[in-house]
Amino acid sequence: MNKFNASIAAVAATLLLSGQAFAGSLQPAAGEAPFAEAPVVLASSVQRQDVRADAARQLPAAGELSAVAVQAADPSTVVSRAEVRAATIEAIAHGYRVAAGENA
Repeated sequence: MNKFNASIAAVAATLLLSGQAFAGSLQPAAGEAPFAEAPVVLASSVQRQDVRADAARQLPAAGELSAVAVQAADPSTVVSRAEVRAATIEAIAHGYRVAAGENA
C-alpha cells in the first residue's frame, strides 16, 4: 500500500506542478502573429528605378556644417511680447477662452 500511495503522490505532484504549463493563453505573445486575419497586398505605382533616382537626387546630409540654414523672419512681421499680451487680453475680453489646464 505504501508503494501505491507514493505513486499516487508522485502523479498528483506532477499534475499540480504542470498546471501552469497548460494555463497559457491561446493568443500568441505580442509581435508573434500577423496583425490582420487576411494578408494585406499593396500595389505601388512607383517603379524601383524611380525610387532609386529620387534617392540619388536627395543624398543624406554628411560631414560638418551640412545643415541648411533657416531663413530669418521678416522684421516687419515680428510681434513683441507686449503686443501678444495685449492681443490676448483683448480676445479674452471679447469672449475668447484660452485653452489651459489638463482638459485643454
